[in-house]
Amino acid sequence: MLGRIQTALGVVLLLSTPALQAEDDEEDIRLYMQGRYVFQRNCAVCHGRMGRGDGELAKGVTIKPRTFRKGVFKFRSTPMGKLPTDADLQRTIRTGISGSMMPAFTALSAADLRAVIAYIKQLSPRWDDVALKARPVELPAVPDWFSHAEQHEKHARAGRATFKLHCASCHGEAGEGDGSAAKGLADVWGDPIRPAKLNVAHHRSGDSPSDLFRSVALGLDGTPMVGFLAALGEDKIWDLIAYIESLPPSQEQ
Repeated sequence: MLGRIQTALGVVLLLSTPALQAEDDEEDIRLYMQGRYVFQRNCAVCHGRMGRGDGELAKGVTIKPRTFRKGVFKFRSTPMGKLPTDADLQRTIRTGISGSMMPAFTALSAADLRAVIAYIKQLSPRWDDVALKARPVELPAVPDWFSHAEQHEKHARAGRATFKLHCASCHGEAGEGDGSAAKGLADVWGDPIRPAKLNVAHHRSGDSPSDLFRSVALGLDGTPMVGFLAALGEDKIWDLIAYIESLPPSQEQ
């Protein structure tokens, strides 16, 4: 009896597999077409109709819109060289990139957001490489001392030495992005790149201490900015973040 039931179930599954596959394919096509529509409507003017970063508004700007054809992304929670997670892409789309042409798409629906991410992931073959996919790196919570002014100042003083040793050559002594090694830098897309100004109210990777920690710890793929988690460890990076937050604000935001 049991054997006959198992056989019957096997036949049902075998017969239903093509139908299920067809439904999956239809859903993938629907998601792709929806994502393509969202992309052409919201993104192509900067990123180009084919995602090459050559849209109409890309001409003459200093910070070029991303080309999605290389499948390389700066802002990720994954190890260097790995692809970002969907959550990483969502964060960038939702919050934008300060100091660039990338706005915050806060009004985009959840369905459109999911669809446009699916479309972007069709623009580079890197997304098909399983070896490039990774789980997010588990990063620590913001230390309690961050909310205490005296302790924050103490840790900022400790972070100053780390900044001078590891960061000032590119980002400059005052965080203006004008260090001695800043000239002639280029990114993997072949565009000139200037180290980020750190003495600003809004940072490209996000405004929270955790956002800054993530960028310092994991680096920015496609740029000379490497990750410092292994070299410095969590405590020194938090001291460094405290120092960056203490930098006198730039007169030119």
